[in-house]
Amino acid sequence: MKNKIILNIQTASKVLTSFPPKHQYLKWIQSSLKNTKNDNIKILIRLVEKSEIKFLNNKFRKKNNVTNILSFSYINDKIIKSNYIGDLIVCGEVIEREAIKKKISTESHWAHIIIHGILHLLGYTHSNITNREKMESLETKIMQSLNYKNPYSNIKKLIY
Repeated sequence: MKNKIILNIQTASKVLTSFPPKHQYLKWIQSSLKNTKNDNIKILIRLVEKSEIKFLNNKFRKKNNVTNILSFSYINDKIIKSNYIGDLIVCGEVIEREAIKKKISTESHWAHIIIHGILHLLGYTHSNITNREKMESLETKIMQSLNYKNPYSNIKKLIY
């Protein structure tokens, strides 16, 4: 049975005005949630400029740089009793720049970043080599199920 997804998309970017359509996000999210048992999952995606994501990255991760996505999971939050699993803060400018640099399609990179963020909301991490390999394997499987290429095929493995 498919999960019902309640998706709130906030656009807070004046720099980039063209984003994937809502049905694309829903497809990517649905594919990432195939093995979950929750119904009526709620997610917020906030599309921001580089200045906002840099501010949030510094405030919450103590990293004073721009990033492509931040994930704030509420899946284990005892105060929030709904099926609200979390927020994805996404910087489209960074995603599009990375796609050009990696010589991959923008759509494919958007898909990968959203899937990556959803997996973080579900508790997956890449904090060590074992977790990273497990998460990357799942991301690759999801991407390939959607007819996208392996997002890690051109990347040399990092040593943590």
